[in-house]
Amino acid sequence: MRNMRKWMTGLLAVAMLLSLAACSGGEQAPSQAESGGQEVILIADFSSGSEQAEEYDLIQRETRTMEEATPEAMAQALSEWSGLDFTLNSAAVEDGAVTVDWAASSTLVAGLDDRKQKEEFHFYDIGSLRWFMMDSLYSTLTANLGEVEVYYTMDGGQDLAFDELYPVNVFPADTPYLGSPFYFAHANGQGETDEADFSRTEGIWRLDGEEGTASIYMDGEGGFIAYYASGSVEAAGYLEYVDEYGDGNGRYDMYDGELGWINGFYFDSDTQIHMGNNDGPVYIRVDGEPADNPAPGALMYSPGFTGTTPVETNNDFHGGYCYKDQLDDALTTIVNAGFLNDFGAVEGETIEQYIARWAEVICGWEIRDLAVQDGGTMGSYPASRVTWLTGENEDTRRWDALMVFTDQYTYFYGFDIQADFAEEFTEDIEDVYSRLELVYPEE
Repeated sequence: MRNMRKWMTGLLAVAMLLSLAACSGGEQAPSQAESGGQEVILIADFSSGSEQAEEYDLIQRETRTMEEATPEAMAQALSEWSGLDFTLNSAAVEDGAVTVDWAASSTLVAGLDDRKQKEEFHFYDIGSLRWFMMDSLYSTLTANLGEVEVYYTMDGGQDLAFDELYPVNVFPADTPYLGSPFYFAHANGQGETDEADFSRTEGIWRLDGEEGTASIYMDGEGGFIAYYASGSVEAAGYLEYVDEYGDGNGRYDMYDGELGWINGFYFDSDTQIHMGNNDGPVYIRVDGEPADNPAPGALMYSPGFTGTTPVETNNDFHGGYCYKDQLDDALTTIVNAGFLNDFGAVEGETIEQYIARWAEVICGWEIRDLAVQDGGTMGSYPASRVTWLTGENEDTRRWDALMVFTDQYTYFYGFDIQADFAEEFTEDIEDVYSRLELVYPEE
């Protein structure tokens, strides 16, 4: 799955780079130029998650001479070369670490807007652009400053965070940036780990002690949701297995959707696990189901999909929920959501405008080519069949969804598909919609 995504990312980046002129200089330590300035290697890193960046010719270099090789000077040189604003509030170098605070006016944070892009640095989507800027500054700093850790922040030292960026959208201020190939390699638990039988984790695990205390739901395929004692979601993410001693009784590490390590646990028996070391908290497997959806109902497909990987679990989505699971083809994401029906809250809003408004909220992107058709009824409630597109060129995504409108909630079940492969999935989508049911917990 990861290789397919990287292959396609590589093809896109290669296409963008065909027109680049050959750049001089290899990656070596900076030297003093004859003019008395310092020779610096600028790196334009288009890898965007690919581990074969050099093989795909996704790394370009340019040598420049500057009076002083400071992080700010390197960022300014990257701005001049690429036409993008690598604008920084500050950049402090201390004890083998560089802390870079990105400015709100930088292209990384503000986006492209109506900027005219250079042909050799042209981006069709904000995700590729952001990875390019972060990777390029990171690669340039480490190439010229030696073995340093690079920390990215914004707003004067806060976590560098974006509304949406695959596969991770928050970069903690106290964690060094590691380059896009690392984040893509670890997306959805796909990192280099030992083979694991996640089926033994399946079930509800409750903190040993009192009823109603904290619990963890594990789906048996490497996904988990951790709940506070109140029933609200504490964290959701994936498991990675590490067999430290080669005895088959390894550690299961828990990571959240922002690639942050949460904890690790070991099995004491088939019905008991403990966190951390031997004296860590103990969880007991119990019967039951994970917490009910906040919205009183859900569109359910039977028999369901197998081999999916959780991408997002949001139980605080506009008075409801939003779950996203990626199929093992890495091209399709299933989205199941329920949210408070606020149709009529906007004066004069039509049903098509209401659907368009929520389509943008659910996918997180500006939409185009919206088409709304009568979807019949689900029980006694009206439904609409909705399609739209996001992205451009190779990054175009086709969305296909069924929306059901009840008095209190709107329910959404749909597919986010790589546009080039959407037609191949048409029959499957029709079959899914024919089997959807609006199910309530009491049923």
